[in-house]
Amino acid sequence: DASVLFNLKERYNFRFIHTYAGLFCVVINPYRRLPIYSENVIKMYKGKRREQMPPHIFAVVENAYRLMSQHQKDQSILCTGESGAGKTENTKNVLQYLAYIASAPKCLQCLEDKGESELESQLLQANSILEAFGNAKTVKNDNSSRFGKFIRINFDASNFIASASVETYLLEKSRILRRAKEERTFHIFYQLLRGANTTMISDYLLEDFSCYRYMTQGNMTIPGTDDAEEFKNTVKSMQVMNISSNELNSIFRTISAVLQMGNIQFKQHNSDQAILPDDTIAQKVCHLLGIPVTDFVRSFLKPKLKVGGEFVTIDQTQAQVEFAVEAISKSIYERMFKWLVTRINRSLDQSKRLYGLMTTQNKPA
Repeated sequence: DASVLFNLKERYNFRFIHTYAGLFCVVINPYRRLPIYSENVIKMYKGKRREQMPPHIFAVVENAYRLMSQHQKDQSILCTGESGAGKTENTKNVLQYLAYIASAPKCLQCLEDKGESELESQLLQANSILEAFGNAKTVKNDNSSRFGKFIRINFDASNFIASASVETYLLEKSRILRRAKEERTFHIFYQLLRGANTTMISDYLLEDFSCYRYMTQGNMTIPGTDDAEEFKNTVKSMQVMNISSNELNSIFRTISAVLQMGNIQFKQHNSDQAILPDDTIAQKVCHLLGIPVTDFVRSFLKPKLKVGGEFVTIDQTQAQVEFAVEAISKSIYERMFKWLVTRINRSLDQSKRLYGLMTTQNKPA
């Protein structure tokens, strides 16, 4: 272990962040932009064997692509490491390289003419959308993935990319409710509140950060990041995926509803029953979700349970009601996230031979 660490350090001092260790490629996060992932670098590695070029993530992808093409067998690349190791960025680099070398001829021409093919755009924009809704600032990482994902890339008989799909795992939905003081919830909440125009603020009943209980428990800014500009980029990414304006409207209404749910305040009426003294916030939530406020409130205060063959109504205490509201808040966001993944997959489609790319959720060291 000591010799491995010594060699990694020596190479890093010369700005060699990629090092081979058997079948593995160890990548040290430099925490700054290096000019080693450009189109010119892609061209240098395209068609070259691993031993012909210096260690690089592109060489790993090229080798996997060649094995798939020559042996007609599925290949997988696993991006793993502790929080802040660079898994998200390496995933982007893998997708960037594959989209370039395996684009159909007409897409490749588009890539050369415009700097980006339609397929590359869809793959990268899908990744950007998932980052907005599933990534957050943590102590170690300003863009930490709070979920795991498996990206399938399908190829046709000519070894060109035909389609792709995404599977997600273990979304950290509890981050919606609370997190450490120096951390944030998912990026999309900050993007929406800072990037919404006047019409959106009115339609989605948006308020200042300080008005939301779910938003006042953590750091609200990331140095060097403009949430308003990122919101524009997220909307553009969703439009590239052909997500309609009606679907965008539903997504943003849902996000606002989740924020409002954290502001509902119940009180204890007696030892067994909680009450809702003021249903103003509940009315906002129901307006955003398009559901009756009476049924919404009753489902928390006096839920029905099936006992035997009959339904009975059970009184709930304040603690029980507040727990239920938090559970529903998490569930609503999680279901929206899963719907978004399904919607992305519908745009990317699925078919043909498989090439897998898996990234793991960030875990503390």
